[in-house]
Amino acid sequence: MRVIAYINFVNKRFYVKHIATHADYDKLTRYYRENKE
Repeated sequence: MRVIAYINFVNKRFYVKHIATHADYDKLTRYYRENKE
């Protein structure tokens, strides 16, 4: 399993965006690389 998270050090917060298998992680990273905002 892999975790994609955002850590805000100023506010001392940890946000989990996704918990995924290795295959799903590869799909998510490919999606985010191709669909930058």
